[in-house]
Amino acid sequence: MPHDAIAGAGLSDQELVLKFESLGDNCELGLVQRRVGVEPLGMFRFAGAPLRHLIRAMQARFEGIADPGQVRVQPENGEYMIKLAKYDFVYHADVKIGQADPEALRKQQVRTVGFLSRKLIDDLETPTKIMVFRQNEPLSANDLTDLRIALAAYGPATLLWVQAARPGHPPGSVVKIDDRLLVGHVTRLALRENVPDLDMASWLGVLRQAYAIHTGHAAAPLGARIVLTFGKGGNASDHTGYGWSAPEDGFTWSIGERSLLTLEPPPLAADYWMEMDVVPFVAPPAVTAQVLRVVINGHAVHTFDPLARGSVGCVVPGHVVQGADKLEILLEHPHAASPRAVAGENDDRHLAVSFSSLSFVGRN
Repeated sequence: MPHDAIAGAGLSDQELVLKFESLGDNCELGLVQRRVGVEPLGMFRFAGAPLRHLIRAMQARFEGIADPGQVRVQPENGEYMIKLAKYDFVYHADVKIGQADPEALRKQQVRTVGFLSRKLIDDLETPTKIMVFRQNEPLSANDLTDLRIALAAYGPATLLWVQAARPGHPPGSVVKIDDRLLVGHVTRLALRENVPDLDMASWLGVLRQAYAIHTGHAAAPLGARIVLTFGKGGNASDHTGYGWSAPEDGFTWSIGERSLLTLEPPPLAADYWMEMDVVPFVAPPAVTAQVLRVVINGHAVHTFDPLARGSVGCVVPGHVVQGADKLEILLEHPHAASPRAVAGENDDRHLAVSFSSLSFVGRN
């Protein structure tokens, strides 16, 4: 498959996030967009929009949402919040207390809400974006059905329901339920009291994967993978560069501050899941944990801090691999230490992490 066949593979992060619009229930997607440097207009981009209230508003085609008597300015935590009383939505005005006259701000927001609600209706009726919904609480089957019915009343919009990762559904993965519903998985859903604590890498992985599936250009079926086994008799030695000790029974130590792996590029995919079976070198109290940073073809992909023992993994965006004639995996581990120096053992190597296996999997 040619490299340009994956829709979205060549999109910048800024271009990618503009293909999506939030339907609530908080501002997590809005912050993802802000962190990559874009500020699109959206009715629910920075809004608290509980699902049942959203469904009620959609069923009413947002009637009365911008009535002057329904738009209220509320001071909260040093800033002004806007409450849309008709449907009990609340959003950030991005105005600090004292920076604007509350009544002038209210009148301005009446105009803004009117414009944004009309824009949202247009976007729902002639969908060019994927609509995104997330919710910390479990979503009932009836709620999901009602949301999909409300969406279908406007037009053929596609819904991306974002959930927290769980076994079998790693961060960055997306499942196509049908032609109008995708389910994506991020490392964690941000807590309501700390929405900025979101995982950008898995969010961007989900968005890129969802866009590829939505446009019918997802590539590399699950199972198209590269697998390295470390230790004596394994195949990893054919791909190790600097920063590795001699293979041992079932594992190989990374040593010093950096270790390099070089492989043939994998089959083209919208993104990849890289998983490693590891044991970090620890020798309390001198060395209590290890940090592992993953850099692929010069792109910082993920940091494990601290690195857990066992199976760990991360999403690798497709554009990191696209067009490269090789796959260079640089593993940075700045806390490597000598067992002799920190524990009095008969070993002068500066050990960081032992690796048993590494897999690199392209995903639909």
